[in-house]
Amino acid sequence: MGDRSSRTKFKQIAAALHEMCQPLTTLQCSLEMAALTDTQEAYREAMEIGLSECRRLVASVESMREVLQEARQETGFEEMEAGG
Repeated sequence: MGDRSSRTKFKQIAAALHEMCQPLTTLQCSLEMAALTDTQEAYREAMEIGLSECRRLVASVESMREVLQEARQETGFEEMEAGG
């Protein structure tokens, strides 16, 4: 049962990592387009998109943290770290 749980946790982490790629790509493209366009409006739009995508990234990281915390508790890794 623990093996299945571990696989599920790894799948959740992999999914969260995959979810992080899209916001990073969107952020990069927005910034590159703003640099090419070189207008105040393009910069403002890139900043708004950037902030939105950063929020998505933070949510993905928080999701990964939760999964890792659950995995630590299930495996007893947390106690091993505390014990030395």
